[in-house]
Amino acid sequence: MSNHTMSEVLPRGTLQRFGIAGGFNTFLFWIIWEALRISPVYTGTNETLLWSISWVGSSIIAHFVHRIFTFDGRRDVSKTVLGAISVYAVGMMGSTLTYDSMLDLFADVPIRLLFLINIAVWGLFTWATMRWLVFGYTRIEEE
Repeated sequence: MSNHTMSEVLPRGTLQRFGIAGGFNTFLFWIIWEALRISPVYTGTNETLLWSISWVGSSIIAHFVHRIFTFDGRRDVSKTVLGAISVYAVGMMGSTLTYDSMLDLFADVPIRLLFLINIAVWGLFTWATMRWLVFGYTRIEEE
């Protein structure tokens, strides 16, 4: 039985590798979001603002997690940070609008289920844009 490296089993830039890192990043996002929901901040604001604050906080960490684990350093960090900020800004606007819309349209659905659905959809957007636009991967087999 041969020992495979992680890059052989899960090549850099793949959706699977992004999913592992994204799971970690989503967990951080969820912790921030839940902490804000039980804090005194929640009484003076609404769910949509808490979502946005959580998105910004976890996005900063996510860039570096993806740079180290999911992708690689083929591009200078100053360029990937700028690209990631752009991707996360668009993602924050889009995910906040869809989250807010889902809160209104699906008021009877548990809020944490709406959270998971929204994160999954916007996670695919983030993976694709980070892969191709920010970190410069062009082919599936590329590493």
